[in-house]
Amino acid sequence: MKNNKKEIVHLFKEIEKRIDALDFNLLYPDFKPYNFAFYDDKIVVFKDKIIPYDNRFVGNTAIVIDDEYLAIWKIDSIFVHYNVLTSKIIHEMFHAWQWSQKELRFPNEFLGLGYLYEKFNISLKYDETKSLLKALEDEDKSALERFVGYRERRRKDYINETTYEEDIETIEGMARYVELQVLKQLDGAEYQKAYDTLKNTIKNIRNYIPIRSISYEIGALMLLVKDLFLLDVKHKIGEETRNIYNILFDSFERKEYFYENTSLNLNFLEEYYEQITSRITYVLSRNPRIHLCDQVIGFDPLNSFRIGQYVYYRHFVMIEHDNKQIFIRNECVGEINEYNQVYIIFERTAI
Repeated sequence: MKNNKKEIVHLFKEIEKRIDALDFNLLYPDFKPYNFAFYDDKIVVFKDKIIPYDNRFVGNTAIVIDDEYLAIWKIDSIFVHYNVLTSKIIHEMFHAWQWSQKELRFPNEFLGLGYLYEKFNISLKYDETKSLLKALEDEDKSALERFVGYRERRRKDYINETTYEEDIETIEGMARYVELQVLKQLDGAEYQKAYDTLKNTIKNIRNYIPIRSISYEIGALMLLVKDLFLLDVKHKIGEETRNIYNILFDSFERKEYFYENTSLNLNFLEEYYEQITSRITYVLSRNPRIHLCDQVIGFDPLNSFRIGQYVYYRHFVMIEHDNKQIFIRNECVGEINEYNQVYIIFERTAI
């Protein structure tokens, strides 16, 4: 069913009540609530006003409106669980807080576009993360040593990949952890459901594409392990440059662990590259609309992938050309020049 103004306003007020009932300092020291907005394809609902939808509102995130940070969430249906939605919008508020505190550890998303989904990397990554989960489920601190050993082994061959993961684990993992803490305060049953979902997501190796998504869960898992083993993660956002992994595990011995590929079926990795290559070919071969590009200023990192000289944008891309910002809400392909910059965008024209 389509949302209407009355329903979204009612939803906003219900979520606002739950936010007011939370102890934000228990979620994260010094964290505070920020203004938020719900929107659909027609309207944007704030605390004290309603405006027509415009292209500033894309995805579920934190943005700047009138020089203030704002958490936003797109309402696709009014049939949402109020406590769960509260946790989601506070996840985005946490990002607003990170920005306002001048967080130094935001990931290089262009680096993430070229993540190498190679069999050895993903196989070892999977067993590495299972060791972290075992530490939590079995209260087994020795499993943390194996987790650290596997990650350091992977770092030798995949420095760009581990760097990107650890930045996502820090920025998004902390927000995902805060999201879980919201549910712990509001609704124990929904917290348990979310915790079980996190564990099951990590246990399914197909969820390791894209790596960005699973890194939310792994970062949150690290912080749950921190709670169990009373590991010290205190730091000041805006001053700390170390990521969560290094803060938590710097004191652990870097043991060498022998590793061979598991017997897991990893054919889905090849299928992933084939699917993206096929979409790139499709867009380029059907008389695409061409946009010159001086700079890419926005894209969805969960649905954008790089293969060779091309970047595939599944849903949208925002670019700048001749000092004008252009929002392209369509499937696109960007081509990269010798300076490692996207200089032209090909927008799909055929269905």
